[in-house]
Amino acid sequence: MKISVIIPCYNSAAWVGGAVESVLAQTRAADEVIVVDDGSTDKPASALAEFGDKVRLVRRENGGLSAARNTGAREAAGDWFLFLDADDRLFSNALEKLSAKAESSRAGVGYGFVLQRREPATETRLHSLPYAVGEQPLPAAAMFWWTSIATAGCALISRELNEKVGGFDENFRQVEDAEYWLRCGVSAPFAHTDTMVLDKSYHGGSLGQRRFSGIWYRLQLQRKFLDWCETRTISTEFLGTSPRAMVDHALTQAWREKAWMLLAPLLEQARELGVSSPWCAKARLKLRWLTMTGHRPQRPDYCRNVWNAWRMAP
Repeated sequence: MKISVIIPCYNSAAWVGGAVESVLAQTRAADEVIVVDDGSTDKPASALAEFGDKVRLVRRENGGLSAARNTGAREAAGDWFLFLDADDRLFSNALEKLSAKAESSRAGVGYGFVLQRREPATETRLHSLPYAVGEQPLPAAAMFWWTSIATAGCALISRELNEKVGGFDENFRQVEDAEYWLRCGVSAPFAHTDTMVLDKSYHGGSLGQRRFSGIWYRLQLQRKFLDWCETRTISTEFLGTSPRAMVDHALTQAWREKAWMLLAPLLEQARELGVSSPWCAKARLKLRWLTMTGHRPQRPDYCRNVWNAWRMAP
């Protein structure tokens, strides 16, 4: 087994050195460490200079996290990948435990627990519980509504599986991990090691903090996943879902978060899917009231039809 640790880096010079140090301190060494500079302006090369030839720096124009991960995968020589975010840290035995699990199972993905630190840093929780373990399509079923694997940094993914599913979708600028795990989850078994492998921190600019846009992207990834399976004649009956259930779930989340700016674009999705439900009626009434009181919010810039972009891609 040859492991490539791939670290996308965009204006993360303040943190990327710590991520690299955590990889180099592993009890089971990585076979290569690749940092992908995704068009940074803060000179990450200076932060990596102390590591010399222990780290390979690959530069590219800015294209987002998914594009940087895909670039790293193409450059990598390993048959297993770990995609580590530049502001995260591996616990010292992470690769040892993950590789042992991968070698002792037939899984295409082996993952472990994440110590997740939110702002303020005293708010912590354990994430990436073993809900997604098992033969395909069980992992996908476990992650359709909620993502069991917090981040790619806590998992080893086989090169074969990554290539089979086509890598990360570069249209997604959020929940790209969740969308990726769904495709992996109908394509290979998942395994879990009973070990904390990753220390993940969120700061003010972290993508994981953007709850409102996450509601929008969740519906987009669900639509894309169903279409992706259909084009490959993969049955999705195991999900037991429907367009109405997906739209109602998104509207429920938007209501809970008081994300009123999402109501109009979500209702557009409902119309596109031919969905009419009590939740849709409730959302229309709320929008009417907001309009009458002069408080109707503007449509967010992030509400792009990512599903449609996938459909129109060559």
